[in-house]
Amino acid sequence: MAAIAGCSSQRTDGPETAGPPRLTVEGRWVTDPDGNPVVLRGVSLADPVWSLEHAEKPEEEYWETFRLATDDDAGWHARVLRLPIEPNSISEAGMDAVVDALDRAVELAAERGVYLLVDYHASKRYDTSSIDRRLRSFWDRVAPRYADDTHVLYELFGAPTEPAAGGREAWRTWRDRARPWLSVVRDHAPDTPIVVGSPAWSSLTAYAAAEPFDHDGLLYSAHVYPSWEPRSWEATFGTPALEVPVFVTEWGYTGAEAAGSVTHLIGTAERWGEPFREWVDTHENVHWCAATFDTRRQPAMFDADWTLPDGDDNMGALVKAWLTDRRDDHRPGQETPLPSDEGSPPTPPESVRIVRVQETRATVRWERPQDPDGAVLQYRVTLDDREPTILRGSKRVVELSDLAPDQDYEVRVTAVDERGLESDPASARFSTLALSSPEAAIPRTPSAPSIGAEVDDAWTLAEPNAVDTLLWTDRRLEITATWRALWDENALYVLVDTDDPEGGTDVFAELYLDLDNSREEAYDGENDLQLGIHRGDEYMWQGYHSAPVTGVAEVATTETDRSWRVAFVVPWTEYDVRPIVGSRLGLDVHIGVRDGSERIAKVSWFDESDEAWENPQAFATVELGE
Repeated sequence: MAAIAGCSSQRTDGPETAGPPRLTVEGRWVTDPDGNPVVLRGVSLADPVWSLEHAEKPEEEYWETFRLATDDDAGWHARVLRLPIEPNSISEAGMDAVVDALDRAVELAAERGVYLLVDYHASKRYDTSSIDRRLRSFWDRVAPRYADDTHVLYELFGAPTEPAAGGREAWRTWRDRARPWLSVVRDHAPDTPIVVGSPAWSSLTAYAAAEPFDHDGLLYSAHVYPSWEPRSWEATFGTPALEVPVFVTEWGYTGAEAAGSVTHLIGTAERWGEPFREWVDTHENVHWCAATFDTRRQPAMFDADWTLPDGDDNMGALVKAWLTDRRDDHRPGQETPLPSDEGSPPTPPESVRIVRVQETRATVRWERPQDPDGAVLQYRVTLDDREPTILRGSKRVVELSDLAPDQDYEVRVTAVDERGLESDPASARFSTLALSSPEAAIPRTPSAPSIGAEVDDAWTLAEPNAVDTLLWTDRRLEITATWRALWDENALYVLVDTDDPEGGTDVFAELYLDLDNSREEAYDGENDLQLGIHRGDEYMWQGYHSAPVTGVAEVATTETDRSWRVAFVVPWTEYDVRPIVGSRLGLDVHIGVRDGSERIAKVSWFDESDEAWENPQAFATVELGE
């Protein structure tokens, strides 16, 4: 009767072939029955029910995909397969169809000698009565059914979304909400390892070590895509791995031209895939599944004909090579000593020094400790009582921001080795510079101004600034020019007007920006820009040293008999800038004159040396106002 009601107990008919041995969580490691450390590396498949019901794919083709991912002879060495089951599959096909697919997957994984991670793959709010009901129903059916299958692991909730605000508070809210669900699974499957996610699509992994769940046998998941920049990995996903097992159950990238690609997935092997591989391999206890071993679900590893595409935009070849290179590392039954966390911590970093101080920023450098016992995995940089900034062990410089002008500070740097042991701090003291007056204030606009032929009323908020500092000329100039600017939460808007009594002069305009006012001696490659446009052209060009100008930046020009107007629109988010009232940036505007291909004159608003094209310290400092 319980089976008819959909609440069947675990299967009485076990798999025909025994799968790999049961895994156990021991500290930050996963171990086999003999206590050897095991690290799972593999791929995530498409939802089998979705594939069979909606993709017009023959049933056996899906299971051939399953076999291919574990085919050593074909060069695929996945030791774990993640099987996502989506809520839509359950609601449309029914739980019986889901269980049928899972039964076959469990049997086939045992036959192939690999682990199977069964994932309730919802991307939904986790605070609703609906998700509570659905999760309990799913795991009441699934958890006991495969509890005795030693090669099966469970992923509680693939990608919970909201509430996610507040960082640590969101983690606590999630933990309180998810604790009863974990108890449901654990009651049905006392020995099965369980992978637990976190809010914001399983990206709050950083709090798992400091405030873990109180259940045994847990791994903590992370989803890492190109929207997560390499500099964020160590603090967000690496630090918890020093104390608890971390399982990157989703990662991957795809090119901008791939069908179905979205912004957060767009990356390349050179700039994202290879650095990700290098970073994960520094954390020997981090498990992973690459998404997706499929031709359609993005990021997809294969073309439609199941070939691995060439090129920097495609991840399949990198995944295959990585699995091959690590195929014999940390396998079950392989006699490997469990790494010891005992011993002395590393010595403190050497020669901590402040190499540059500004009004609201300072740059800190240091050298690696002398002869550390273990490899330095990360550095932690703490300013007074703030949360530490965490860097990978290959980095030994950091810029401190959001400082107060004319203020004393102490910065402390510690080294953390591969065992998670932290050194004593090495420290340095410094004082920021007193705040100087900005050269201009840029008012905030309640709505984006027009950048077309007409100058709308929004521009009346901004005072014009004369571009009249003569840099050089070989003839008399009659041209005059001004610039004015506005800002809102989306972009910076700069309007440049030139007046040419003679008419038709070959003029060009240049806008120089240091969007975070870092005032480096050279362009930083991130948000230091030199944008230009020639009269009569429609497109911007960028200077030789400028950070890339994305397609989101805009320019518009307007001509009259005697004048030429240029409007620039530079979006903040493209350059990782969060504008607020009081924020400062570097800015200058230059106007040049050409005779054919030869430049014959140039004037600026602020720069007196004509060095702005290579030195942002030549820009003026301006402030975002009300």
